[in-house]
Amino acid sequence: MTAHAATSVASFARPTTVAEAVDLKASLGDDAVYLAGGTDLGVVLRRRQALPAHLICLDSIGEIQVLKEESDHLVVGAGVTHRRIEESPLFATALVALAEACRTVGSVQIRNVATIGGNLANASPAADVPPVMVALGAALDVYGPEGPRTIDIDQFFRGYRATALGPAEIIQRLRIPTPRSNTGSAFLKLGRRRAMEISIVCVGVRLVTDNDGTVTDAGIGLGSVAPTTVRAPASETVLLGRPLTDQLIAEAAEAAMEVCTPIDDVRASAAYRRSMVPVLVERGIRIAASRSRSSI
Repeated sequence: MTAHAATSVASFARPTTVAEAVDLKASLGDDAVYLAGGTDLGVVLRRRQALPAHLICLDSIGEIQVLKEESDHLVVGAGVTHRRIEESPLFATALVALAEACRTVGSVQIRNVATIGGNLANASPAADVPPVMVALGAALDVYGPEGPRTIDIDQFFRGYRATALGPAEIIQRLRIPTPRSNTGSAFLKLGRRRAMEISIVCVGVRLVTDNDGTVTDAGIGLGSVAPTTVRAPASETVLLGRPLTDQLIAEAAEAAMEVCTPIDDVRASAAYRRSMVPVLVERGIRIAASRSRSSI
């Protein structure tokens, strides 16, 4: 935080429950912001893109630090760091795509403090974790002045840097369905360098297959190709109920272009992004299929 940003802060609070944090935010209004890991907010403050009068730090709220497996889903608290996901055995096999995505975020120092909830709430279309959450079919439990509610991941991103969260709502946890047998997943990211780089295109893939290789369920999420993270439903439909072949994989990869509206920016042209989407989707499908123990 710059000296100028620091002098703009009139109060700093460290609540110990989600309800307390929400009450504070509701009472302070738009002049207050939630502070999780601070890896995104710190950049905003340094650039003076926002100078909030009140900071509500969430690092003392134990209920958002939970990382565990329950009967039919995995619980990932919003305050869980990328590094914890990266090192967790819960994401070492069928759901390894999430660990792969977390591993590409910044440096180890950043991943030690950057939180999953903050990454989603920031709603960058180029973020690495959201496409995987889309592919895994996650749901978000949020809490606000009106109480708790659940938002499906497909309904969460509303536009560029915009989410379905209300003014004082906070993400409590994400729930990821427990993977079925023969589930494989993969995350692929294209950047101008291997580490500490914002993605040009990123892809999260989840496949569930029968023993003969027929796809029984699929999830494909795309990042950095539209104003928000997007699902590729046409690709999923192509795959469902059919055995994986080279032709089918190529067809599904091309179908992913249906939801892509990339832009030109300093990292890549829209044309380059469009050309890379089917390449990464095809690779992601092949890797996820291999990990689901299917043969192609």
